[in-house]
Amino acid sequence: MKKSAQLVLTIAAFVFVCLAATRALASDDSQLKLLPQPKEVNLHRGSFHVGSGTRILVQFGHQEEDRIAAETLAEEIADQSGLKLNIVGAKIGWKAVAKDNGSSIILTRLQDRRVLRFLNSQGLKADASVGDQGYLLFSDKSHLIVAANTGQGLFSGVQTLRQLLHAEGKQLTCPAVTIRDWPGLQPHRLGDISRTLGNIPEFVKQHARRSA
Repeated sequence: MKKSAQLVLTIAAFVFVCLAATRALASDDSQLKLLPQPKEVNLHRGSFHVGSGTRILVQFGHQEEDRIAAETLAEEIADQSGLKLNIVGAKIGWKAVAKDNGSSIILTRLQDRRVLRFLNSQGLKADASVGDQGYLLFSDKSHLIVAANTGQGLFSGVQTLRQLLHAEGKQLTCPAVTIRDWPGLQPHRLGDISRTLGNIPEFVKQHARRSA
């Protein structure tokens, strides 16, 4: 009887360890504690290093609208590391993105097909779900890019980026990661929900009459 009990306990312990390991692997991305948690997060090996020579690039034509996001990011970097990065307007395209050598944090718009092509090559697709308020974030040892359709989406992406940065010596690092995120409810859906809620009382009455 004792041997049987010990065998059962051993098997139970083994199953528990296997389940714990499976959960740990499945929730690897949750090691990035981000609020709110993005819809899609993939963590990779390596990291992007932010140093004294790093610049924040803002796309020409959107400098005024995206300046707040850039300044918010610059302030976060200064608070964490004392680094004061320059914010520079730039024409951002395929060459600027693909050939960047780790010297720039790029804030850009998804309307640029060359940017879209690069992000798509990295497994990040800007489909309809991203919408006006969503964003894409990509980083590896040579690139750190936040891209969105609007200034609001770009600002949201910068808020996520701020949480990803952490001190490492005299520099800051951002883990190599690909992120796609968008609000749970798009603005046009809120109107649909509001109208649906307005119809619920009548629906309940009709259901009650049918059930009577």
